[in-house]
Amino acid sequence: MRNRRLLFDANSIFTLVRELKGKAPHLLSEGLILSLAFYEVGNAIWKECHPRQRLDAREARNLLSNIFAIMRAMKLGRLDTEDGGGRALELACLLDLTYHDASYLAEARTSGSILVTDDSRLRQAAEKAELETMTTEDFKASLG
Repeated sequence: MRNRRLLFDANSIFTLVRELKGKAPHLLSEGLILSLAFYEVGNAIWKECHPRQRLDAREARNLLSNIFAIMRAMKLGRLDTEDGGGRALELACLLDLTYHDASYLAEARTSGSILVTDDSRLRQAAEKAELETMTTEDFKASLG
């Protein structure tokens, strides 16, 4: 599994950065993300700041800055072609997923990556599409 590229969804990145702290940049740097993950991470941090009030505005801004720096070091998957977008749309319709969730599956298929996600619905859809997944707990366990 160490030789296969890992595609991280936004929630897995958010979880792993919080749990792995200073080790996260090194451990995630070889991973793959989609550009939409920047927006999804921003939304997750907003939820921690505004409705849940677990972070103040300064803490939220620092966390966003740190996570974005990690994500900029990761390889960016590209589904901005008609073929890539078409594959995501086909999977969305076939598996009854949102387009953005299906985008992760389309990229995993195109790049031959293992999708790292804690979203059980997305993992089930990946299984139907015969794609390999792992949870953040599986990822941490694979670190040895």
